[in-house]
Amino acid sequence: MEPLTRKPDSELHLLDYLAALTVDFEREGRQASAVLIYAEPDPDVKDKYHPIVAQETGFEGIACLDDTARAAVLALGVFERTRSRTALTLAKRWLTFVEYMQYPDGSFANFIRNAAGVRNATGATSVRGGYWWSSRALWALARAYRVTGDSTYLDRFHACHLEPIPDGKINALQVLARLELFRAGPSDELRGDILDLCARIVGAEDDPYFLDHPGELKVNLWGYHQLAAVAQAAAILDQPELLRACRRTVRNLIEPDVRALFWHSYPDRSKVGVCAYDVAPIVQGLAALHRATGAQRYHQLALNAAAWFYGRNDARTAMYDPTSGRCRDGITEGVASRNYGAESAIEAGLAELERRDLLSGR
Repeated sequence: MEPLTRKPDSELHLLDYLAALTVDFEREGRQASAVLIYAEPDPDVKDKYHPIVAQETGFEGIACLDDTARAAVLALGVFERTRSRTALTLAKRWLTFVEYMQYPDGSFANFIRNAAGVRNATGATSVRGGYWWSSRALWALARAYRVTGDSTYLDRFHACHLEPIPDGKINALQVLARLELFRAGPSDELRGDILDLCARIVGAEDDPYFLDHPGELKVNLWGYHQLAAVAQAAAILDQPELLRACRRTVRNLIEPDVRALFWHSYPDRSKVGVCAYDVAPIVQGLAALHRATGAQRYHQLALNAAAWFYGRNDARTAMYDPTSGRCRDGITEGVASRNYGAESAIEAGLAELERRDLLSGR
C-alpha cells in the first residue's frame, strides 16, 4: 500500500491511520478493500497492522460495512475540500467493500469473518438487511454518486429497499443519504421522501427534543444524527419551519450535553464510554444548524463541542491527533482509553472537517 503523500496541515492526514488499517482481498472474482475494526501494530513493520476479531456480541469479524462505508464518506469529504486524487482513490477502494457486501437482492451484510473476505450474514450485528449498516451503505453510495457522477453507485442505492421504521437515528441516516441524491439531482419524489422522514424525526409537537423512538424520552447520544439531518433538510429544501424543532432540541438536549462535556445517554446522563461517536454527530448537527440559520451561537457551540477531541473533556486529554488520523476510543470515569479503533478515527475525522469548515467560514 502506498503511503499517503503528506502535506503540511493537509486534510489527507485524517485518512492516514484508516489507510494503514485497510486490508485488500479477492473473493468471488472481485477485489475489495475494507478497514479493520480493531488491530494491533506489527512489531517489526511500521504502519502495518494485524486484525483483531470483534466479539462484542459473539463472533462478529475483522471488518465491517458500518465502518468502511463511513470511511468512504470521510474520504469523499476530504476529496471535495482538497481535490486530492489520493483521497478519491481511497474512497473508491473502500466503496469496493460496500459493493461487495451487497447481495443480488440489494440487501447488505455487515461483517467479514476473516482476511479471505468470507461474509458473516447471520450474526446479530451482521444479518443481511440490517438497517444500521444498510443505511450507512446508502449514505456512502449516495455521496459517491453525487461526487463522482458514476451511475453504478446510484443503481446500487436504488437496489436496496428499506421499509420505514420508527427509529429516529435510522431515519436521520436515510435523510442524509437522500439529501446527497437531492443535491445531485432534485426531484419532487426525493423531496417528498425526505420531508416524510423528517416528519418522523420531528415527532410530536410537545417532544422536548428529537427522540430515538416515539414516546421514549431516553436517547443515546452515540449516532445522534437527527439534528444534522433535519437542519440540512431545512436549508437544502427551504423548509424553515423545520428549524423550530432543531432549536428546541439544542435548548433542551444538545446545549446541556456540550456544557457537561458529553453524555453517552440522556436523561440518565451516563458518562460510561463517552466516545467520538457521541461527539461527532453533535458537531455536525450544530454546524448544519449554524449554516441554516446564520446564528453565531450555534457556530460557537459547534466549536466547543469539537474541542472535546483536543482536551475539553473529562479526561483533560487530547483524544485525536489530526496529523496521524488516530483517535482514542473513549473516556470512562475520567480516564481516556489507550486503544485506537477505526470508528473513533472516522468520527473524529468527520468532526475535524466540520471544525475546519467553521473556522474558515464555509
